[in-house]
Parts: sequence; structure tokens; C-alpha cells
Amino acid sequence: MEPKLLERGPIKLAGYSLKTTVKDGENLRAIPEFWSAFMTDGRAERLHQAPCLKSHDEYGVCLAGDSPDGGMEYLIGAELKEGAEIPAEFRQCELPAARYAVFSSPPADGAGFSPAIQETWQYIFGQWLPQSEYRIDEAALSFELYDERCMSENAKVCDIYIPIVTGNK
Repeated sequence: MEPKLLERGPIKLAGYSLKTTVKDGENLRAIPEFWSAFMTDGRAERLHQAPCLKSHDEYGVCLAGDSPDGGMEYLIGAELKEGAEIPAEFRQCELPAARYAVFSSPPADGAGFSPAIQETWQYIFGQWLPQSEYRIDEAALSFELYDERCMSENAKVCDIYIPIVTGNK
């Protein structure tokens, strides 16, 4: 699984966020549950009906994750139009411009989609990154991009963007 390397950003996003923790793998349970609730409780419709959106592709972004207690914040959002008025219910953030290694999850059906994404994350940090010439760009944010390829029933694919700089460790 070799990534594409590309430059992106800055990207302004708005959406809904969840506070969770990495302790005991809580985030690995909480984030898929958050997505499921987002898709069924009306938040997805409210986000995608907002006139402030530039695109309907969805982003999953870890906004904060370095707290001493293992706490993190995860955002499900979409890209904003420049200068648009943002509804107060939305959490806003900006992904800074960065160079990314982009990995595509293996195609999966609905039940296998979340595990395929988690396996891709594990591959990135467990195998690819330690063996590559790159390290994480701490000034940028990793994110998942959910575009039209996620709408398939049998072959859902997600792209994972890892901000990188040359110089491993």
C-alpha cells in the first residue's frame, strides 16, 4: 500500500465534534458510533443543507489528541465557502496547508468499512511511517476524506491524509 504524495490546504471546515479519549481504545469505539449517530440523527442532513458549504465531501479530523489524559476531539465536517456565514451549531476549524501522504483504504462493504479504515491507520503508523523517510508534520492535522467513493454499497473507499515532512525521527 503505497501512498500518493501531494500538497493541500488550507481548508476551512465546519461540522460536529466529539470529545473522546485514546485510553483503552475508547476512540476506536466512540468514533464509529459518532459516525453512525451523525448519519441517522439529522446532523448529516443539517450539515449538508447549510448554504455555507463549498463541497459535500465529508472530512473526519482529529483536532486535538496530545493532552496528558489521552483526550482528543474528532470532527465530522465539510469544506466551507470563503466568507460564508456559519450556523452557530457547527464547530469550525482550518486544516493548514501541508504536504500529505495519502492512503486509500481497501474497498469494503458497509459492515467492513470501519474496520478497513482502522486497519489502514494501523498500517500507516505501524509499518509505513516507521520504514519511510518521513515523519509527521506536527504543524498540520491528519484527516480522512469521504467522497463519492463512500456511497457505493459494496466497494466503499476512504482516503487518509497524513501530513509529512522529510526526515524520519
